[in-house]
Amino acid sequence: MKLSPSLCFAIILPSLTQAFSPKHHADKSSWKNVSTIPPTETLTFWSAAFWSVLAPAAFAVSGGGLDFAGTDISGQDFSKGNYKGKDFTQVIAKGTNFAGSNLQGCRFYKAYLVNTNFDDADLRGASLEDTSMDGASLRNTMAAGAYFSASILDAKDLTNADFTDAQFPLKTLPQLCMRDDVTDITRESLMCP
Repeated sequence: MKLSPSLCFAIILPSLTQAFSPKHHADKSSWKNVSTIPPTETLTFWSAAFWSVLAPAAFAVSGGGLDFAGTDISGQDFSKGNYKGKDFTQVIAKGTNFAGSNLQGCRFYKAYLVNTNFDDADLRGASLEDTSMDGASLRNTMAAGAYFSASILDAKDLTNADFTDAQFPLKTLPQLCMRDDVTDITRESLMCP
């Protein structure tokens, strides 16, 4: 069971209220002096500080159940939608349609993207690292500044895709340049010889 930071804070709040209440301490000014607070209440205070300040950032980075991370969206139609900045980490998207969608800055880390359709999609700045892209189509895709792993070689169609400033593993680029579907715009954006 995952606890949200606000729920954790709600659980800890009564202890904080007791620890810092004038009734709890003999001297009303002692709440200002941390050394007069018993060690368990000091620990409670610092736990509350962690959960209310630092934990929300940690949940955002790991997905924390937000967006589509860790879900199975196989065969679904996400075409022509705006999913800018969404988290698709470890998503199972076999045969999913993202055609014409705004996927700028999306995270597809370790996603299963077999036979996924990204035709005419905007993948600028997206992270598609450690993915499975067997049979995926990226025809007319804008993927400038995106991050790819070697699985891009398993994609079915890269015709007219724009990979300007995209990042690939070092040994992948020469293999991409040898593909039959890497012509004109795609070849130029990859800076193929």
